[in-house]
Amino acid sequence: MELLLDARVMSDADVARAFGHGGSSTADGVDRPALVAALLSSFTPSDAPLIRELTRQEIAAVGDADSGGGDVLLACCWLLFMIGHVEDAALVWRAKNVNFDAHCYIDSVFLIPQGVAVTAEFARSRDLMDLVEWVEGEWIGDPETGAREWRSGSFFARVPPAAASVEDLATWMRQ
Repeated sequence: MELLLDARVMSDADVARAFGHGGSSTADGVDRPALVAALLSSFTPSDAPLIRELTRQEIAAVGDADSGGGDVLLACCWLLFMIGHVEDAALVWRAKNVNFDAHCYIDSVFLIPQGVAVTAEFARSRDLMDLVEWVEGEWIGDPETGAREWRSGSFFARVPPAAASVEDLATWMRQ
């Protein structure tokens, strides 16, 4: 829990230094996964800036590895979806497109926290036409059903409590 409390008061620059890809020797394998795992069980809307920075750092790590998507990146995108700011769809889209594995692993429903029309309108306003095309053309069924399933939190139901050790949180996140 101390890890999470410390991170919540850091600036984006300090988060990048402490938990960033290429930062400390334990940032990619232990610290960032542990912090994301702690957030899974105790995030609030005020954590959005922290989650955005962690997502950017995880995108960099996955991009440099040039394969895999991983549960840490998935969890970051899920957290952004759960907070529900449509502006985060651009960051989730970037994460989804970091490589083929991530594109397949990160559910498209994370792109539409407020629905297809809202994300499409936002993406048009930012000239993100590939995102517009994706969200307007992706859905065969009802996207709200998928959103409800993810909002249930069952995928991450077995996360250790935020007070667990950094090592336990990181191990769970990287399983």
